[in-house]
Amino acid sequence: MKYTDILLDLDDTLIDTATNTKETVKEIYRDYLFGKYFKSFDEFFTFYNENVSKLWIGYNNGDITKEKIQEDRFTDTLKHIDGFNKEKIRVINKDYIERIVKKEALIEGALDLLDYLKPKYKIHILSNGFTEMQYQKMESARLDLSYFDHIILSDIVGVNKPHPDIFSYSLDRIGATRSEVIMIGDNLSTDIYGAYNSGINQIWYNPENKLPEKIKPTYMVKKLYEIKNIL
Repeated sequence: MKYTDILLDLDDTLIDTATNTKETVKEIYRDYLFGKYFKSFDEFFTFYNENVSKLWIGYNNGDITKEKIQEDRFTDTLKHIDGFNKEKIRVINKDYIERIVKKEALIEGALDLLDYLKPKYKIHILSNGFTEMQYQKMESARLDLSYFDHIILSDIVGVNKPHPDIFSYSLDRIGATRSEVIMIGDNLSTDIYGAYNSGINQIWYNPENKLPEKIKPTYMVKKLYEIKNIL
């Protein structure tokens, strides 16, 4: 099939958000002396990650706001500890956001893939990330905006992946039909199911080689460089 346009996820597809997150949380753990309250960083991070994952699932499903994620990122992890009142947790959340947007880690092969795709296709970011963070993160990670024809962010559109409305909006915005577009992303629920249910082919970036559920993605790759064999 001949594609003209690529919808490309940002977090954990181009930017190594998992690595940047862990590094930032480790700094917060150290600087706010969380070691006094938890046996180890790994214990804390597991607890933190479970709580934040629940928030993101709720956000992606449209059940909670981005403000709740930003305000409550550390709340369920810390609220049971004396001294961590709402105001102190708000300060920690703000500090976390200021730090993570400065992190630089990219997924291996991200820039090489963009260099390969740019002459062949129009590339459009489609992300559930927040406007005030995503542009800063791209700058810190050295993702030149000239790679991208459009940057479509869910908090501007008003609906998140996997909802079909954001895919319909994206097609209208970029001026392409479903058959001309392919979605590349790491998140099976938001990127791949979302595109599938909108009649758009998909490449699932699946570095852990997980088994897909419910559907079979159009393509699956473990490394970004494998996409060159598809497109």
